Amino acid sequence: MVTTVAGIVANGILLGLVYAIAALGLSLIMGVMGIINVAHSAFIMLGSFLALGLLEWAHIDPIASFFIALPIFFVVGAVVYRLIVTRVERAHQTQGLIAMFGLMVLIENLGTIAWTTDTRVITVGYSNANLTVGPLIIADAPLIAGVLAVVLILALRLFLHSTMVGRAIRAMGQNRDAALSLGINVRRLSAIMFGLGIASAGAAGVALAMIFPFAPQTQIQWLAWAFLIVVLGGLGRVESTLVSALMVGLIQTAATAFLPFDYVYLILYVALATILSVRRQGLRGVARRAI
Repeated sequence: MVTTVAGIVANGILLGLVYAIAALGLSLIMGVMGIINVAHSAFIMLGSFLALGLLEWAHIDPIASFFIALPIFFVVGAVVYRLIVTRVERAHQTQGLIAMFGLMVLIENLGTIAWTTDTRVITVGYSNANLTVGPLIIADAPLIAGVLAVVLILALRLFLHSTMVGRAIRAMGQNRDAALSLGINVRRLSAIMFGLGIASAGAAGVALAMIFPFAPQTQIQWLAWAFLIVVLGGLGRVESTLVSALMVGLIQTAATAFLPFDYVYLILYVALATILSVRRQGLRGVARRAI
């Protein structure tokens, strides 16, 4: 029994770490820029297919693909910001939501044309390997994905709190007009922030592909999971997103271990409803955005 509980905790934490980076970009973009980026999960899907393509065409390991995805998707995010987001970011929030929804549908349909609806998996040497620590057995793929997630979370946390650009982004998130009055280039910082959000989504797609099968249409699952984590943890804080994601990972792993899979989603959303009924602003319990 002790071994079972330890295994659930270990696997739940690893899963939660990967979920954290899947939701982190969405949380930061919503918290800093106030944009509900429903296309976030489409970029997660593209990250998974990038890892698959690099593995098949160039024999590049997903571990390397994780870091390759970061600059690629950062540039993609900056381009999307310049071409689409700048046209709607100061308009009514509904317009931004519609624009992002249209982008999500476009990417999913292009993905279906390019890769069909077949489910794919990434198989490398460690895909079916395990690490044994005493009585505890941990699969290598989730362990590696979890370690990569920790690296990205720490890097983003360090960037936002220890660099001048990161501090300026946080100031912009607190009060955009005040940041403008201080001479901060809000447009440039918004492009950087949006690029970072999309970069984390692409890297998350690589990490998730190391653990789960994927297809163009499965991106909607990651959108639901990302929103669940953001709603639980609140907007714009790396730490809150991490705690919320770990909770979701632990609940999912425990529910999967003891209940039929059909009940997993029910348990998660009952937990969400319970938490929000007690703390209407999520786990953080604050109403305003803060990073």
